[in-house]
Amino acid sequence: MRNRINIAEIPGISPTIKDYLNLGESLAPYYKRTLSFDNLLIQAKDKLSSFSYRSELSEELYNQHKNLDLSDKQKENLLKISQDYTVTITTGHQLNLMSGPLYFIYKILHVIKLCDVINRDQKDYHFVPIYWMATEDHDFKEINHFYVQNKKYEWKGEHTDFVGELPTQELKSVLSEYYESLKYFPKGKELRSIIEQSYFSQSNLSDATRYLVHKLFKEYGLLIIDGNSKNLKKLFIPWVEKDIKEQKSYQIISDTIKLLKPLYKIQVNPRKINFFYHENKERHRIDETNGKYYILGTCNNFSQKEILNQLNENPQKFSPNALMRPVYQEVILPNVAYIGGNAEISYWLELKKYFDNQKIPFPILIPRNSFLLINESQERKMDIYNWKGKRLFLPKKDIIDSVVQQKSDFKFDFLSYKERIQNIFSDLLKESEHTDPSWKNMILAQQKKQLNGLNKINTRFYKAERIKNHELISNFENLHLEIFPHSTWQERIENFSYYYSIYGKKFFNYLYNEISEFESVMNIITI
Repeated sequence: MRNRINIAEIPGISPTIKDYLNLGESLAPYYKRTLSFDNLLIQAKDKLSSFSYRSELSEELYNQHKNLDLSDKQKENLLKISQDYTVTITTGHQLNLMSGPLYFIYKILHVIKLCDVINRDQKDYHFVPIYWMATEDHDFKEINHFYVQNKKYEWKGEHTDFVGELPTQELKSVLSEYYESLKYFPKGKELRSIIEQSYFSQSNLSDATRYLVHKLFKEYGLLIIDGNSKNLKKLFIPWVEKDIKEQKSYQIISDTIKLLKPLYKIQVNPRKINFFYHENKERHRIDETNGKYYILGTCNNFSQKEILNQLNENPQKFSPNALMRPVYQEVILPNVAYIGGNAEISYWLELKKYFDNQKIPFPILIPRNSFLLINESQERKMDIYNWKGKRLFLPKKDIIDSVVQQKSDFKFDFLSYKERIQNIFSDLLKESEHTDPSWKNMILAQQKKQLNGLNKINTRFYKAERIKNHELISNFENLHLEIFPHSTWQERIENFSYYYSIYGKKFFNYLYNEISEFESVMNIITI
């Protein structure tokens, strides 16, 4: 089975993403260009006209990659990043243990393929794929586990530091059970070697994640950047200073949110100061009251002059929050597009007005490709229920009700009865226009009462039919749990390593070939 569905057509997708992909007018003020081959070239020209940190970025990337065994394609990209015609396409992600959910892999492969295709089809610019490591994140519970075939492997404990700086000495015991289980898989030896060289050999989670991602994607030419660098943060000092002194980001993004909130769910809310202060292995918010700057959760406070001195002397101590990280990224990279998940794209849209104010080119936003991986046994079972395509993403109850109705000897036409009741009361409402106005409220109340009663009859019917078809329904519920573990999309739970331990690099090559680089789609494939 192979099927491709536009993300905007999937039931349950957020209105923000639907409107963005469908070019809805209400979101038009919050982005500049949509994804197309021509727009990427126009964006490249725009970005290069204002990008001024080429030599600093090139030197930093060289230093961050110097201890890795680089592929020829990586060497070429590192060399070309120093050239004035080179731009980047980026995705970012947390430092999840073993890369976390499958969508991490999909994001990176989408970035890689888009760069490959546009490099193949034009020669004016060179596009380099970038993975931005979220090393300054501090939510340990979000990154400390992964699932393989619904079994959870977890790194327990409490940590308050940047996750990138966490020591990896505990990971040998955390990963030992999974590491041993890989002996029995065709490509398990290869994956065991990668685990050994990353989590068992590197000293902190940043280095371990860099090595893991490098080994998985080196042949594709992917470059990896850690923004937690004093040299890179020096470049960002003017924007941090403005945020501290003027709090422009808070004002502008708050105004944007006021306009978006009546229509869409807001992903991230700004603060007066959108930076953390990092010291003594802890990250704390910076807040300001009456000209005094407080490091919340500590006894530290600064005057404006003192905190600006700290910024200029120790820029590495200042860490952007979720709203300022995209700004930091776009300042230090010659970036033309960002590929992310639906929630990421939604909060990037909140930033457009601030980017305009700061005269930073706003990148093209690309909701990533998604995948649903089905095996042949599951595909055969799905055929029994005619459960395929967009129907896969309907609520489980709707599918069960549909199956029950198909298998039932007695067809209870709920919608027909509902329509007849509505027609009767519609006629009564017309009659009520010629008499006492109080009749209207009574008729509406009776209509509601009758429809509620009909709903109860419908529920009772399906309950009785479910009992008759309990085995069929039970089998479907088990299948649903296989396809949607934890009742959510497979890519948000399962780790890549199960598939990699069977197919090795062929698994990534297969996904790469299936990706639709200029579309945001769900790929449903049998593997």
